[in-house]
Parts: sequence; C-alpha cells; structure tokens
Amino acid sequence: MDVTPLQGELQAQVMATIWRLDGGTVEDVRRALPKRYQGAYTTVQTVLNRLAERGMLTRTKEGKTIRYTPSLTEAEYVTRSIEQTLASASRDARTVALAHLVGDLDDQRGELERLAGEAAQRRSS
Repeated sequence: MDVTPLQGELQAQVMATIWRLDGGTVEDVRRALPKRYQGAYTTVQTVLNRLAERGMLTRTKEGKTIRYTPSLTEAEYVTRSIEQTLASASRDARTVALAHLVGDLDDQRGELERLAGEAAQRRSS
C-alpha cells in the first residue's frame, strides 16, 4: 500500500493520537488531542473520515458509534514514506540522505543493527 503524506498539522496530530490510543471514537480522539487541536467534534470527525478514505484508518460500527483504528503502525507509515521518497530520488541523493539519517542516529546504532539483522532474516525466509 502506498501512503500519502499526512496533510497539515491537524491530520498529523490526529494520526499520532490514533496510534497512541490504538484507535477510538471521534470523541475519544478529540479528548486525547493536545488542547490546541481539540476543535469541534465535526472537525475531528471530518479528519478521521478523510484518513479512512485514504486507507490510513479502518472504521468499525459499534452500536451507534464508529470506532477508527489505524490500518498500519506508525513505524510502517514512516518506513513506507521514506521508501517512497527514496525511490523517487537519484542514487546519489539516496546515498547522501541515508548517510545523514544513519549518522544522526549514532546513539541508537546497536538497536538499529539488531533490527536490520531481523529484517534481513525475514527477507531471506
């Protein structure tokens, strides 16, 4: 599944909230948003519906309410976004970008190496 970038700060805040809660109703999400993003119920509902239409969320009817759950994890979203961006860049740009990203993560190098090994094993299975 291709992912489209989140559009604007409110969508980003709503998705961050959905990932943190692992889903919820419009009111659950609205209450859990940072104060400055706790707009009208209908505004949050519109954002959730747009994210569902783009495939980022699934909707499940529970009685009279609708529960929204993430269709992919935050890590999957970030991974796919980076993959899509890198795929459209030149080889030189990809190399430089990846070198910068890895260089900025020196304090997490051991964890990155472990995760890279696990990913390589899954690919070879």
